[in-house]
Amino acid sequence: MNTSTLTKRAIVTVMLVLVAFAGNAQTKRLRSYLSTTNYCVPGMTPYVENAIAFECRSAVYKQFEPGKFKATVEITTIFRKGEETTFSKEALDSPVVTDTSNLDGAFIDQQRFSLPNGEYQMEISISDLNSGESLPTKTVTVTVDFPENLPSISDILLFDSYTKTNTPSACTKSGYDFLPRVYPFYGQNDDKLKFYVELYNSDKLYDEGKYLVNYYIETYESSNRMQNYSFNKRFDVAKANILLNTIDIKDLPSGNYYLVVEMRDRSNTLICSNSTFFQRSNPEVNYDMSDLAGVNIANTFVSDITDIDTLRQYIRYLDPLCTEMERDYSISLVKTDDMKTMQQFLFNFWSLRSPMNPKQGFDDYLAAVKRVNMSFKTSSFPGYRTDRGYVFLKYGQPDKIMESPNEPGAYPYEIWHYYTIANQRNKRFVFMSKDSAANDYQLIHSDVNGEVYNPRWQLEIYSRIYGVGYDQGVDQTEYERGWGSHAGDLYDNPR
Repeated sequence: MNTSTLTKRAIVTVMLVLVAFAGNAQTKRLRSYLSTTNYCVPGMTPYVENAIAFECRSAVYKQFEPGKFKATVEITTIFRKGEETTFSKEALDSPVVTDTSNLDGAFIDQQRFSLPNGEYQMEISISDLNSGESLPTKTVTVTVDFPENLPSISDILLFDSYTKTNTPSACTKSGYDFLPRVYPFYGQNDDKLKFYVELYNSDKLYDEGKYLVNYYIETYESSNRMQNYSFNKRFDVAKANILLNTIDIKDLPSGNYYLVVEMRDRSNTLICSNSTFFQRSNPEVNYDMSDLAGVNIANTFVSDITDIDTLRQYIRYLDPLCTEMERDYSISLVKTDDMKTMQQFLFNFWSLRSPMNPKQGFDDYLAAVKRVNMSFKTSSFPGYRTDRGYVFLKYGQPDKIMESPNEPGAYPYEIWHYYTIANQRNKRFVFMSKDSAANDYQLIHSDVNGEVYNPRWQLEIYSRIYGVGYDQGVDQTEYERGWGSHAGDLYDNPR
């Protein structure tokens, strides 16, 4: 993967990973997006809320009365924990329209499931009842974990609007009905980030008094708090509190972010926290040069880097760790001859990520770059510019690597398994090579936020024997397993 491709990787691929179920719009396949949040009012059973948004233009509308049309989808949800299952099936009608030639927007289904603490495999199947098409089943790991006698925080709900409840529904929360923002992407014209979160068992901290809630935006890549996007509020201790607020993101640069909410005690000690991922596209906001102008590099490690080509190369190495704004700026910077600004950029970069010892952070990363350059280089690219090098540098060494260079009927592939990536658990990357001798493995699928999501990755691996046209359409995601084929098993059961 070349540098120009990497530059736009985050913005493009986050859109793909958040598409829970997708078809081909040209053949009128239903497109939908899934959001899952967990809550637990003290003294009650925890519950999971699912919100699924369906693109109107992707659904098939049928006339049910003269001049009136609607789409109808069927949603089947199953939660599995060992031998226990919770099952739900419902049909959802879209809003009625009178003109199907100009469909826009989405219609949303919301469901609530009471589930005791535990880890569940949630399976969701969707059918368009008007077209007869069924989409591939989506399986998601859902963890419900609310300690009975300890402070905790619900998941964070991003929403577009809310109203005071007149007639409570199954998904009413704290007297409000919310329209969830199922797809957490904020475009250039979206300048408000609205959120709701519940805070539990703060009365376990003290009998009376107040506690502190911090909420802020941090970068996805480096967990750096964004300047001017950090806030706090004090609450009286209680069994449950709610935080319902809006953050102005008009000047927030393009990039991938977490919204973080923390509970802290009177001494400002962190008690618990939770976060949610979102993405911002804001091309009008550029890298702030004034942040670098005041960076003092005297007697720092960068002052010893006086070869401008070496300095350029060190900045290019940073690509996997850069935010969108840093990446765009660094690409322009290395085309100049401004050595001082390059030094300031490099030092500032590591000061943000390793504030206690920027040089140590730089040295450790440089050692990792040398390692990937040795392990993953190809005839065309150094290791740090390959897909495996990118993933290794961004997320560290995987906990498990499943290699399959000679599986019958398959292209050589590798599956990397990470136990934890930030607040994501049990995540995987799938790489494939059409020429193992070239050591050129391409990333074809991952379930990590911000990376390439491709539910048809198995078809790519086994297209070596079947060919790219053997499948039965865009809804097929698995192959007919033959002797010795085990990519799906290695993915589901890393070892």
